[in-house]
Amino acid sequence: MTSGGTALLLLLHHRVVAGVLALVGAASLLFGSAVARASGQRRELLAELLADRVFDASVLAPVAWVTRSASPRIAVLALVALGASFVASYERARGTALGYRGSEGLVYRAVRDALLVTGLITGWLEATLWAFAVVSVAAAAARAWNIRLQDDGSRRGDRLGRVPPGTI
Repeated sequence: MTSGGTALLLLLHHRVVAGVLALVGAASLLFGSAVARASGQRRELLAELLADRVFDASVLAPVAWVTRSASPRIAVLALVALGASFVASYERARGTALGYRGSEGLVYRAVRDALLVTGLITGWLEATLWAFAVVSVAAAAARAWNIRLQDDGSRRGDRLGRVPPGTI
């Protein structure tokens, strides 16, 4: 609900009010994420991860749209940040589906949400979008490295006569 309102307010050029609503949305997402993780219910965990992607899109896509004429650099940066966020999330999900260990921590999500909210409320969109993109790309790189390390470890296990996890 707050994501849709945030997007609408951004499209109507009410950036600060959208930022306040995004703050409420981010706080509820982080609280919901903590509750979902504590409950261990897979359906709730999936819902909160999907809601996080919706939140990113409800801020970054409208920012790209409303800044496309006045500041094409910010518009492109918002789209790059959105893409990097989705790639990092997809990489985590795909790695987990393939049997690699990985997670998306609350601190990572809180930092990303805080950057978006800060950019909206203060107007420092370019700086916060750069930071958001860097954090998202760093998360994707760390996840790729983690998968590589796990894969190398399972191959060493093969040479020692052990069966890697997930192969039986």
